[in-house]
Amino acid sequence: MAALCAALTLGGCRTNVEPRFADLSVDTVVLCGAVPCDLSCRFRTIENADRSEALSAVENANINYFFAMEDFVGAAKEAVPVFIDRFVSDYACDTLYNPAMRYTLNVTSDAARLDTLIVYTVRRESYTGGAHGMRSTRYHNYGIAGGCEVTLDDLFSEEELARLTGQIKAKLCEQYDAANEEELARLGFFPSMIVPTENFEITSTGITFHYDPYEIASYAMGEIEVPFARAELSLK
Repeated sequence: MAALCAALTLGGCRTNVEPRFADLSVDTVVLCGAVPCDLSCRFRTIENADRSEALSAVENANINYFFAMEDFVGAAKEAVPVFIDRFVSDYACDTLYNPAMRYTLNVTSDAARLDTLIVYTVRRESYTGGAHGMRSTRYHNYGIAGGCEVTLDDLFSEEELARLTGQIKAKLCEQYDAANEEELARLGFFPSMIVPTENFEITSTGITFHYDPYEIASYAMGEIEVPFARAELSLK
């Protein structure tokens, strides 16, 4: 429990600048080749990020996560046209195979203040052809004072991480009423792929690991969350 508590003070003392959140919304229709796409974005921005180097770092990191970039530097509104251009290019089609075909992309983010952390949630839903759409939820936990993202290495030692794999499998067995890994596999899980993920949400009561479709189970199993209360974690 000590390591998880330490994450709540990661980066030292509290910043004097309180984050002030606002929403940047974009609704438009773009053409991916001949296929129209309804594109909707709701980005939760830190509108006073320029008042703090740490908040500016958090804002920039989240812009890159939200808009699926790696090296963008600038304001969120400046990232929008770059993001749209890249999306259109990535999903361009030569012909409209089905006159009724229509792509969709919906991306939203939310932010929660948790003691000395900002916990961001980025949800993405899309249909760009194929048998079904895709969806994902990604969590990012930032220390407000330092602007750094909290990782598994910040929370767990190597020994604790090694034990955590078994704890996650045991929790899944409990959640899905499975006696062992073989029964998890029959339900649609991929036991060999079940490992601790950096996609986690720190909460006021503990930590929740999140797995998107296909990461540790079949698409039919949907998004999977594995929550742990602090008392359940084998921490120093």
